[in-house]
Amino acid sequence: MRRIHLLVIASLIAPSLTFGASREEQEMQRDIAQLQDQVRALQSSFDQKLATIQTLVQQSLDAANSANTNVSVLGAGVGQTLSRELGDRLKPVAGLAAKVDNVASDSAEVRSAVADLTSQLNKTQQQLTDISNAIKVIQSPPAAPPPAANDPGAAAAPAGPGGVPPIPAQVLWANATGDYSGGKLDQAVTDFNDFLHFYPNDPNASAAQLQIGAIHSLQAKYDLAIADFDAALVRYPDNKRAPDAWFMKGQALKNAGRRGEAAETFRTLIRKYPSSDQAAEAKDQLRALGLN
Repeated sequence: MRRIHLLVIASLIAPSLTFGASREEQEMQRDIAQLQDQVRALQSSFDQKLATIQTLVQQSLDAANSANTNVSVLGAGVGQTLSRELGDRLKPVAGLAAKVDNVASDSAEVRSAVADLTSQLNKTQQQLTDISNAIKVIQSPPAAPPPAANDPGAAAAPAGPGGVPPIPAQVLWANATGDYSGGKLDQAVTDFNDFLHFYPNDPNASAAQLQIGAIHSLQAKYDLAIADFDAALVRYPDNKRAPDAWFMKGQALKNAGRRGEAAETFRTLIRKYPSSDQAAEAKDQLRALGLN
């Protein structure tokens, strides 16, 4: 009996358990269906947005490609335009550059010509100085003519070779200065040397010695000229033409490129004859040499 009662109770409980389990399953299935619907909705929304993004990206790529194409075309156009414009603008510049080169070349030629002209002027000035010095010597008052033979107090003139009397001093001097004035420099040197040989103590002897040095300076024979001026200073140290001898020696040394000796010679002239015109000229020469 008790077993039957238990069976009855079990039979009553079983349907309620089965009903409860079925209800939970239904709710779970409903929740899953809702989740699936939400997932499908999200998936659909995502797909739509992704498609939109892809469309936008494709449009952006198309726009970028189009922009690149336009930029390339524009760059090519700008490059061609710039090349053309630069070519047109540079043509005058190229012509101007050629003209500038020509002007520079002409300027160089002018500078060279000016340098040559300056050198020639310096040489001419030096020659004029030498000529001026020679003229000073020539223009010196000539010595008095030798005393007449019947003058009781006259000193006998030196005889030439073999006892033949030489040319009178006045005539020999005139011949020498005449040859010099006529441009016969070598003959003038010979005449002046003859004058010194026959009349070493004549008042014009110092002038003859200086004149020989002046001619050698004109001929650019500076070593001979220096020796001539030294001879004048040794033979006639106290002569009034001594300042000329010092100055002309300094000039010859300068022209020979012996600057130090030339400067010392000019300083000696200034020290010995400070008030002379030659001393003032010597100071100018020292300044020209860049010296005090």
